[in-house]
Amino acid sequence: MGNKQDMFMQTYNRLFRNFGAVAALATGVLLGSSALAADEDPDLLTDSFQVALGTFVITSEPSVQLKGDTSNGDRVDFDEALGGGDSQRLRLDGFWRFGDTGRHKVKAIAFSMNRSNSRTFDEEIEWGGDIYPANAKINSEFTFSVIEAAYEYAFLKSDRYELDASIGLHYTSLEASLKAKAETSGGTLTGDISNSGSVDLPLPVIGLRGMWDLTHNFWLDATAQYFALSIDEYDGNLQDYRVLVTWQPKKWLGVGFGYNLFSVDIDIEKDKFNGSLDWTYSGPMIFYSASF
Repeated sequence: MGNKQDMFMQTYNRLFRNFGAVAALATGVLLGSSALAADEDPDLLTDSFQVALGTFVITSEPSVQLKGDTSNGDRVDFDEALGGGDSQRLRLDGFWRFGDTGRHKVKAIAFSMNRSNSRTFDEEIEWGGDIYPANAKINSEFTFSVIEAAYEYAFLKSDRYELDASIGLHYTSLEASLKAKAETSGGTLTGDISNSGSVDLPLPVIGLRGMWDLTHNFWLDATAQYFALSIDEYDGNLQDYRVLVTWQPKKWLGVGFGYNLFSVDIDIEKDKFNGSLDWTYSGPMIFYSASF
C-alpha cells in the first residue's frame, strides 16, 4: 500500500511541478492578448476559437521489431530498455469554429517526446541485423511527434451539448535506435554497432467527439478516434481516446484536467523501417485554455 501511495504522490508532484512552468508560459500569452477579448461569458459550444496548452505525465510502452537483411530480429521493449518511468511533455490543442450554423470546426493537435538512456541488457538480442551481446552497455533512444488536422461536424447540437463526427489526418513520426561501443562491452564486441529505424505515418482517422455544458462554467469533452489500415507497406491500426473536464470562468482563463490514451499497432515494410511497431502512451494531463 505504501508503494502505491508513493507512486501516486510522485506522479502528483511531477504533474503540478510541470504545470507551474506551463502556467507561467500560458499566463504570459493570455494576459498579453486579454485586451482583445470582450467582457463576455465563455461558451465552448459557440465560441469561434479555443486553444489549450498543457503538460502530461506519460507512461509509454513502445515495442519495436527491426528486421535485418536475413532475419526478423527480436522485439525490443523500449520502455524497459529506457529504464521505464514517466516523461513530461507539452501538448497544444485548438479548434476554429466557422459557418453560420456553428456546426463546422477545424481542429489541430501538436505533441512530441524524446527519451534516451544507457543500460546493460541481461541477455543478447538481435535487432536490425546485429547481435547486441549480454553485459554490453547499450545506448537506446525513442523519439516521436504527433500532428493532427481534422474536420468536425456537429450532427447533434443544442444549447447544452453537441456531438461531432470527424475525419482527418494523423501524422506520426517515430524513430528508435540502439547503439553499443566495443570499449564498453566488456570484451564481447570487436567493433561498434549501431542500428536505427524511423518512419513517418500519415494515417487518416475518423472519430466521434462530445461536449457537454455541466453548468457553473464546467465542461466535459470526450473524444474517440480509430482507423485500421492495410495498404501498400502499412498494415495495422491507430487508436486515440481522451476525456477532459474544463473549468472556463473567463474567456482568457480556463484550467482543466483529463486523461489520454494513444496507441499504434502496425507492421511496416519500408527502406528505413522494416519491422513492426506496437506503441502505447497514456497518462493524465493538466492544462490552461482560452476560448473566444
